[in-house]
Amino acid sequence: MSEKRARQLVRERSGGVCEVCGAARATNYQHRKNRSQGGPWSAANGLDVCGSGTTGCHGYIHAHPDEACLKGWSVRSWDDEHAIPVQTHMGPLLLDDEGGWAWAEITEGALDG
Repeated sequence: MSEKRARQLVRERSGGVCEVCGAARATNYQHRKNRSQGGPWSAANGLDVCGSGTTGCHGYIHAHPDEACLKGWSVRSWDDEHAIPVQTHMGPLLLDDEGGWAWAEITEGALDG
């Protein structure tokens, strides 16, 4: 998928609202799996977040990598971003590459923190 298409699908999914906090305008695409770790440009691998790499939710994700992985905002290089739930302002979701989502069933303790 192209970068442009991935960004478009993620923006459409978010409606322009930060998918993490739900309280601010989304301004940045956050790769859940870093590009340097083989993360693709895809809707499942992206979140629409507020701030920059150092401010807002985007900055928080980068400053708190353990919590970000626990909440699915980031995923490890060996993880499948399609299978890792992400904690959003709407609740825990599984993301797909078409820009859609499904409610995720969470085991006790997962996505806490």
